[in-house]
Amino acid sequence: MYRSEVHYDYIARAVTELPCPVLANGNVYSAQKAHEVLGLTGARGLMIGRGVIRNPWLFHQIRQQRRGESIFLPTGHDVLKYLRALYETVRPPEIKEAAHVQKMKKYLNYIGLGIEPTGQFLHHIRRVTTEAEFFRLCDQYLNHDQPMPLEPFSLALKETDVMAGAQL
Repeated sequence: MYRSEVHYDYIARAVTELPCPVLANGNVYSAQKAHEVLGLTGARGLMIGRGVIRNPWLFHQIRQQRRGESIFLPTGHDVLKYLRALYETVRPPEIKEAAHVQKMKKYLNYIGLGIEPTGQFLHHIRRVTTEAEFFRLCDQYLNHDQPMPLEPFSLALKETDVMAGAQL
């Protein structure tokens, strides 16, 4: 996991000093954060990694915000559908179920930060061992029509906690 803070001031300095377009990167997890980073840095664009794993709608949301439109917020059902598609998309045919569930837990270290605020989802998902357990737990937390911003509930949730989950 990344432990150092993002130095947007360094990116802003690169924007003013380099003759080529500069892209900003680092901890962009929402359309609002994207707006702030672009404003702080003057960058021509963004590179986003973990934020889009958590929220595959993020690029669309950023475009909506830049156009002054209402931002789409996925529901629990949308997120559940995404997890089911992700599960199948990243599953090699030869992988055993237990190994694939372990692989999915690595994605859930990012996604889970935006599912619920107590950390219980992450706590429980890190302990499942079968596909049935995995989706039963996902259903428990995501089988609803409530909007989900998918932003990390607490950026104070220690990255060491996320790292502990990645060790599974």
